[in-house]
Amino acid sequence: MKLPREFFYDEVRDGFYIPGMVKRAWGAALTILSEIDRICKKHGIQYHISAGTLLGAVREGAFIPWDDDLDIIMLRDEFNKFWSVAKAELPKELTFTFDIGHMDRSGYLAAVGISEMYFRPEILRKYCEYPYPAAIDVFILDDLAKNPEDEEYRKDVLHILYTMIGLVESKKDQSRSFLKELEKVEELLEIQFDRNSPLAPQLYDIFHRVCQEFNGKGDTVAFLAYQMHHEKTKFPKAAFQGSKQISFCNREFPAPIDYDTVLKVIYGDYKKPVKAGGIHNYPYFRQYEERLQKLFGEKWVFSYQFKEEDLERPNVENFREILFKTVDYFLERQKKILEACKKKDFLFLHTALPTCQEEAIALGNAIEAKKGEGCESVSLLEQYCETLYHAYQALEEGLHSDEKETDRVESESGKQLERMLKKAGSYLRKLRHVLEGEFKRQIVFLPHSAKHFDSLRPLIDALAAEDDVECKVIPIPYFDRLGDGNFSEMHYEGKEFPEGYEITDYRTYDFATELPDCIVLNSPYDEVNPVWSVDSFFYSRKMKNYTRKLVYIPPFVTDEINPKAEEDGKAFGNMEYYVTVPGVFHADLTIVQSEEMKKAYLAKIARFAKGGVSKKMRKKISGAGSCLFGEKKGQGTKEVLEKFKSFLQK
Repeated sequence: MKLPREFFYDEVRDGFYIPGMVKRAWGAALTILSEIDRICKKHGIQYHISAGTLLGAVREGAFIPWDDDLDIIMLRDEFNKFWSVAKAELPKELTFTFDIGHMDRSGYLAAVGISEMYFRPEILRKYCEYPYPAAIDVFILDDLAKNPEDEEYRKDVLHILYTMIGLVESKKDQSRSFLKELEKVEELLEIQFDRNSPLAPQLYDIFHRVCQEFNGKGDTVAFLAYQMHHEKTKFPKAAFQGSKQISFCNREFPAPIDYDTVLKVIYGDYKKPVKAGGIHNYPYFRQYEERLQKLFGEKWVFSYQFKEEDLERPNVENFREILFKTVDYFLERQKKILEACKKKDFLFLHTALPTCQEEAIALGNAIEAKKGEGCESVSLLEQYCETLYHAYQALEEGLHSDEKETDRVESESGKQLERMLKKAGSYLRKLRHVLEGEFKRQIVFLPHSAKHFDSLRPLIDALAAEDDVECKVIPIPYFDRLGDGNFSEMHYEGKEFPEGYEITDYRTYDFATELPDCIVLNSPYDEVNPVWSVDSFFYSRKMKNYTRKLVYIPPFVTDEINPKAEEDGKAFGNMEYYVTVPGVFHADLTIVQSEEMKKAYLAKIARFAKGGVSKKMRKKISGAGSCLFGEKKGQGTKEVLEKFKSFLQK
């Protein structure tokens, strides 16, 4: 099943952040579902999408943002047909997990999927570059007894079997009490367990036999392994005796003929979105990530390993900063020269004035090399040098005057010298003002995606109106990653950005020479995102070596997240994919959507990095707002601009 590459990028939908790897899991599941669909159509087997998959299809035609798997459901007769052909029909990389009586492979429900981690290219390509095990659960529906007493008795039996299965699977099946219970079950059901074979498959086998006791006799069905604990979760059998094709991720799949009733039984008012709470077992592939992380150690790059030095800031000085420091030095020395003139310290002046000329010429040459000929600042430096020359001549005239004329000459040359020096000082003061216009603060924005430009665009527009700021928009290339982590196709969207913005080619901008005053990142992931990556040159840890101020602005906003709220459990868990990542720690400032979200960031960081890291990060994260909120009072572009400008001027 071919899905567009954009399908797999991380995104925010319904206020919920969806990591790219979850979307790859979706893609793998859809590929597996396509195989199931093919087999069922070929053999005339009726199945239906179910649970969260059905809910997503009906409500939005796609996955629910906080869901991470696919579910289907079958009546027992249809399932038995599928069971009889699945092994022969499924491609060799897919397994059908249900075999009753086959060691420990049986369970309450069946599953079709990839049962091991495949890093073979052909498997990765077919299953959307998803490297972990993936499966679709198959829920089996059985008839409920029409007689409530019969159903109650069956439930008691199922509870006993359920308890015994739990004891076996937790290795507590050798106790005397367990063996006595086993004998009671044998007597009750008139069966005999084989003590020399694994008990779990035998117990599952009996469980499923009991589930089928009233099939063909009832009007109501349920997945009994669940319904025995949730009595109200049962459906009219007629709801599944027919199908409606329904769009899901731009493909048609069968839904129960009365899916409205099915969804109401499961969710109540299913049309109202309700976030599934709790982080437990979400996303399901976390266990496989952790296994690989242990196996590969530091070589596993897809999980950020924080180091204290990531918070350190290298000393970076660009031409503009050196330029203004030099002018400030000239002005300070000019004061000393005037003081020396008043004190008639002519020996100091005799040495200082030529030195000032030489340094001013060197500064002018440097400016011309940077900006070209015709700069007003260079012209002022030339006038400054000429004035110093005349001042030096006046000094020489006083020092070498005839003894008879000494007092008169010294007086006149002294006045001339002082006038020249004051005039030179005025050129320097004017020079500083002119340089502020010629050498504006340069801010470089590094978006990778035209789609996400709106998170920066209002800030760029506002800064472009400032007299002392020069903005450069430099779209950067990014790469899709294969399932083994290697880069694949490169993408560059420079031509797709809105008209009216001068786009600088990333290949022509020399970061080492320019050393911009501020670099603004839109991607904080560096190498840890397993689905895509900007070009490694633009990783945050490298960019902070080219500027004194590195800023990260998220390209998205989510619903507000309360780390302590159960309903926000998955959202808070997913923050590890965009908070505990290199860019947030390398950046000198991260501007997030609100003060509450800042608290959520810090709570996530506190759980991630021990010691006083969250305290240090408190100064590096601002909850000023987001440009994506537009002019929203207290949280929009105005607040982001104010925070950005105050940070820039520090």
